[in-house]
Amino acid sequence: MRRSISGLMLAAGLLALPAAAQTAPDADQPRRLAEQKLKLVEMLVASPAAQAAAASGDGEKAALIERSRSLLREAREALAAQRHADAAKALDEALRNVSRANSRNAGGLADSVQKQRLQDMGEQVATYRTALVDLGNKPSVGAAAQSVLQKVDALADEGRKLAAAGRLGDANRKMAEAYKLEVEEISRLRAGEVVTMSLKFNSPADEYVYEQKRFQSNEILVGMMIAEGRAEGDKRRMVDGYVQEAGRLKEEAAGQARTNNHTEAVAAMEKAFVQLNRALQAMGVPAF
Repeated sequence: MRRSISGLMLAAGLLALPAAAQTAPDADQPRRLAEQKLKLVEMLVASPAAQAAAASGDGEKAALIERSRSLLREAREALAAQRHADAAKALDEALRNVSRANSRNAGGLADSVQKQRLQDMGEQVATYRTALVDLGNKPSVGAAAQSVLQKVDALADEGRKLAAAGRLGDANRKMAEAYKLEVEEISRLRAGEVVTMSLKFNSPADEYVYEQKRFQSNEILVGMMIAEGRAEGDKRRMVDGYVQEAGRLKEEAAGQARTNNHTEAVAAMEKAFVQLNRALQAMGVPAF
């Protein structure tokens, strides 16, 4: 099975804002925003990463997750009492706590998980590296593409050396940096063009596995952008909304895969990937 993944390279900016972001605020907006945050925090607290943090034996991580759960209860009570500002405040703190716990958890994951994550991210880096090699043969952007390629290769090589030394957390961070650099620079170098990558799969089940890896790579990239402060203020609500919808679609895909409806699962994962791209675009990354 061969599939072409195409996407128009998007200039930095917001190209697909939610309808709520395009209309003037109304009296009901604080409630809607608080309810949206509530759903996001509920999803994050129930995620495998948060569960792993709570059970990791790290007292600080466990305390952060427990505090987030307590804040969730406070937010529900505040919403029920129509104290929307109090609910939003509690949920903002809960989001920060979950993010901190998951960030600390990144360095404490089991080696098997770290190795699998490194392999998956390495595959994505290799896929996008092909596009950089192609760009290196174009007179207009060849020199710039080759420069980026050297930086990507250096980061990836460093990641592999760190992995060989047993420093899997650091290795994953380096590979993620290589992926981030590729996405940003390919988008910049091919702004306005349509990018097509032809991929071959033996079955819809194999394609679904690929889509999961692609999703995880951009999920990590979204986290990196948030950590860099690219989702401050009102922009954070927009990014959180996209991430929440991406998570919902991913769960929908997982349910379809469990019943062997892999074609439908792939379609749902593609939609989830689009939501993550919108989150990246909202933070100024011209993702495709």
